[in-house]
Amino acid sequence: MSQENGNRKELQNRIVAIIGRKGSGKSTMLAERLKTADRLVVFDPLSEHCGKKGWLPNEISSLPELEAFFRWNRKRSQFGAGYVPDENLEEEVEGVARVLYQRGNLVFGIEEVPLICSPSYLPPVLGKLIRTGRHRQIDITWTAQRASECARTLTSLTDEFVLFSQTEPRDLDAIAARCGNEVAHKVAALGRHDYITWDVGGRQLVEHSSTATQTRMQAAEVCSAAENGGGVRLVRRHLTI
Repeated sequence: MSQENGNRKELQNRIVAIIGRKGSGKSTMLAERLKTADRLVVFDPLSEHCGKKGWLPNEISSLPELEAFFRWNRKRSQFGAGYVPDENLEEEVEGVARVLYQRGNLVFGIEEVPLICSPSYLPPVLGKLIRTGRHRQIDITWTAQRASECARTLTSLTDEFVLFSQTEPRDLDAIAARCGNEVAHKVAALGRHDYITWDVGGRQLVEHSSTATQTRMQAAEVCSAAENGGGVRLVRRHLTI
């Protein structure tokens, strides 16, 4: 989510969605994308990224603790934490959004967005952060199991969609409304752990999980041929994405 500029990483002020059914790999994808962020807070209602098995170094469970964490890190260029809320998810995500908006210059990850919103409703402080966070140098990456359950304000402002398999008609309709019918058809044809990445601004498909798989297969074939002492035969395949 960031790019190198000399020795400094610049945030891109982008909103990225990762949407996939339970067990598809969306939380793993979120972790892979955010591990390189210099300044990071993840709203983690299911505690998937914190604790002994998690990758985030700090677990926070209250707003006073989050404010103290930022005071401690006020002069640090790098920090990372997961916020694990109690049962009042909307109230807590509003408090977190308020604190992060004031802090600025960071990456905010939000797991399972439909737990805190509906297609027609987004908590107001979180909505402000989503609409104007770019002015505070805040990148956002969010996840959801179903495309149809996400706030339309959020999806309309999202710059990039990482889409795992979706099969329910309402979910495919929601994807088609934002990304186009062609993208929805491709998502419907994906395997459970496959995904595509759609760049909204560029109106283009920028990544397909099977592309990386094919590259590994071709490399394995070349190595196998070399190990067997035979000539290397290039196998040409055509991949439609």
